[in-house]
Amino acid sequence: MAPSRVLSPQSVWDLPAVLAAFREHGVKERHVYKVWSALLKNPDIDWSDIPDLPKTACALLDQQFSRCTSTVLRCQQSTGGDTTKLLIRLQDGMHVEAVVMHYDTSDRYAGRQEAAGWGNKRSTLCVSSQVGCQMGCTFCATGTMGLKGNLCCGEIVEQLVHATRVTPIRNIVFMGMGEPLANYEAVRAAVGMMGEPRLFGIGSRHITVSTVGVIPRIKQMAADLPVSALPNDCACW
Repeated sequence: MAPSRVLSPQSVWDLPAVLAAFREHGVKERHVYKVWSALLKNPDIDWSDIPDLPKTACALLDQQFSRCTSTVLRCQQSTGGDTTKLLIRLQDGMHVEAVVMHYDTSDRYAGRQEAAGWGNKRSTLCVSSQVGCQMGCTFCATGTMGLKGNLCCGEIVEQLVHATRVTPIRNIVFMGMGEPLANYEAVRAAVGMMGEPRLFGIGSRHITVSTVGVIPRIKQMAADLPVSALPNDCACW
């Protein structure tokens, strides 16, 4: 079992936490998307400046939530410029990494008339789902750490928020620190937010959850997020 972690204030990007707070105080769920959409356009926006956001919601957000609970300590570019590593400090002082991988295939089809318009520049974000990991894979540095704690949905989504300030993100891979399906509910909620057209709008076939093979959770995810067939390597979405 993962060591307990409690955030105070909680992340406004934490779907389950925000929805629970809004429901408890009678605020309609549709207002949550106004908050997130406004933050994507202006990270420093005052809650009261969001059009038609109820005063009750503004008060809740002020009292219980933070626009971002994590901080980018270091943004390190590789020598060749094809990767950008983000070292992220969490609210409780622990750290995770997220890596942006940059690809440019625009020259691959140069000179081929039949391939006109093919190839492009795109970026893939590799996100972490846990601090450390309990799976103990000997080929993985994270596996030697042991499990320090699960990330909440908001902390996972915040990695994407940080990355979008570096470059537009087309693909997401859950191949960073941790076993995603050992933190199932947070990962499921984060995947839903990443694919939400009103927010990040990343297509379902552009989100990959990689697992060592937690079979019951693979089956559960296939039922909860039936967006594509399971590939042979047990990576999904």
